[in-house]
Amino acid sequence: MYGLDINFLNDRPEYKKDIPKPVSGRGLSLEDPRPILIGAAVAVAVNGLVAGGWFYLNRVNTKLQADLDKLNAELSKLNTQIKDIEAIKEKTKTFKAEAKALATVFDQIKPWSALLGEFGTLIPSGVKIVSIEQKEPKIVAPAAPPASKKAPKRDKKEQAAVPPKPTATISFSGTADSYGQINDFLLLLQNSPFFQGEKTKLISAAKKPNPTRLELQESRSTLAPDIPELPQVVEYKIETNLSPLGASELLPQLKSQGAIGLVDRIEILTQKGVF
Repeated sequence: MYGLDINFLNDRPEYKKDIPKPVSGRGLSLEDPRPILIGAAVAVAVNGLVAGGWFYLNRVNTKLQADLDKLNAELSKLNTQIKDIEAIKEKTKTFKAEAKALATVFDQIKPWSALLGEFGTLIPSGVKIVSIEQKEPKIVAPAAPPASKKAPKRDKKEQAAVPPKPTATISFSGTADSYGQINDFLLLLQNSPFFQGEKTKLISAAKKPNPTRLELQESRSTLAPDIPELPQVVEYKIETNLSPLGASELLPQLKSQGAIGLVDRIEILTQKGVF
């Protein structure tokens, strides 16, 4: 047999539970369009801000690109000017080198007019110069150091100590009345600024018959007088080297010996800052 159980407790008042009632008032319903409108307005505002920001950034970027193009144009112009300045500097350097080379040529000149004037000033009475010979020095290129070995380090003093440039050798010979006159002449040459004192030396000196001969004019006398013999003379040979001092360092001596043209050129180059 089947039994039917029915719960009638829910029908009793003391067991009835409170059922929530719908709240009356202004509740939102699905049919209210305001949330949709508010969301759409917010989306439009956000999109407007994004679009405005994009347009602003695009405008700023365009302005920056224009400024960059302007700066690049100015930079290109400045680079051209820099190249022109560098070219001018190179030309100036070339001109200075040429002027320095020309000044070096003038500075190495010791005119023979000045040297002969110096001989005439120094030569004692009774001493004669018969012949003068000049020999140019042999210029030998310095040997290059081997590439495998490192050159030892030198201090600034050793680097500054450059050996003097070799100068021409002057040898001259003549006659004198005595050895003392030759000795005096040698000492004067050693103290002359035109010559190197340590390289001025007497090569030879010896007494020889006087080359001068006396001749008598025609006479009606039947007796021919005796012709006296002149005293012997001393033949000598002296060798020296020109001073390594440049003409710019010998201006007073050159001026005193009449080398005015060379002195004027060197003074002009000195005024222009070449020396």
